Amino acid sequence: MSSTASRPANLSNLTPSETRLRRREWNRGPLTDLFPLIPSAPLERLLDICIDVKNYTYNLSESKFWNARRLTSIVVAHVRHNYSDYDRLLREERVERYEARRRSGDQVWRKLREWCPWEEANPVLERAWRATLVPPEERDPTWDPMDVDEESDGEGEEEAPVGGDGVEDDPMDLD
Repeated sequence: MSSTASRPANLSNLTPSETRLRRREWNRGPLTDLFPLIPSAPLERLLDICIDVKNYTYNLSESKFWNARRLTSIVVAHVRHNYSDYDRLLREERVERYEARRRSGDQVWRKLREWCPWEEANPVLERAWRATLVPPEERDPTWDPMDVDEESDGEGEEEAPVGGDGVEDDPMDLD
């Protein structure tokens, strides 16, 4: 194996559009691993959102669990806005944001399960979805909806600051 094969590509030699495409493709595999039945049009849109809106690229310095959590929250927000009554409830009925999330929650969950139809329950996906339904002021500051037993993720995750009083960059509160 050559020494260049084991090293990541030097992105400094790429044009901005080539860098964007490379970063976009880095997200494709992990996204389709999490949501294997996602249709191509929403997949392409989500890849654009990851790079252009959220400035997110799969981060090898972080755990697989951390990356899955971030990608899942982006997908949940996308589904909420594009496959449910959430925006209509906000715009036309002037429903409070978390009430709109609660009312549209079943539609969001059905679409998520359509794209991720694991035979058994998917507790990580369900936790991510449920976390978006709880207003920050109702969350215990120490509660992290994505905490899992160390045996289940195998990586001994540190507790991440989530929830509380509307923590900035709360990965479960993407809108």
